[in-house]
Amino acid sequence: MTVIVCISEGGGMLFNKRRQSRDKAVIKDIAKISADSVLFISDFSAKLLAESDISAIAVSNPLDSAGDEDAVFVENLPITAFKKKIDRFIIYKWNQKYPTDTRLDFDPQKEGMSLIESIDFVGNAHEKITRETWMRTDYSLLPN
Repeated sequence: MTVIVCISEGGGMLFNKRRQSRDKAVIKDIAKISADSVLFISDFSAKLLAESDISAIAVSNPLDSAGDEDAVFVENLPITAFKKKIDRFIIYKWNQKYPTDTRLDFDPQKEGMSLIESIDFVGNAHEKITRETWMRTDYSLLPN
C-alpha cells in the first residue's frame, strides 16, 4: 500500500481540524502518483479532491479499506497501526512552520524504510514543497 501525506515543519497535519494540505500543485502531483492505482481518501478529504480530476473512493477509514496495490491519501488519521501494510510512503513537506495540533504519527525511517527520492518544486500557494518518497526495502527490519 502507498500512503500519501502532507505536513508542515515539525510534522503538523491539522490545526483546529483544518487541513494543511491545500495546494493545487500537490493535488496535481498526487493525481500523477496515484494514476495506476485505486486512491482511497477519508470523507474529510473528499471536498479537497472534488475540484480535481482525481478519481478517489471516499470512506470513513481509508487505511482499513485499501488493499496492497492501492494508494491512500491521509490528512486526519493516525497511520502507525497500519505500518506493516505500507510499502511506499510519500510525504509532501511545506517547508514552513504552521500552528498544529495533529501531527504525523509515522516515521518511515524508524519503520525500516529507505528514502529513494527527494524532489523540491514550486507550489501554487508555497514557494517550496519537498516530496519525499520512502520505500520498504527490507521486510526483516519491520519492528515487532
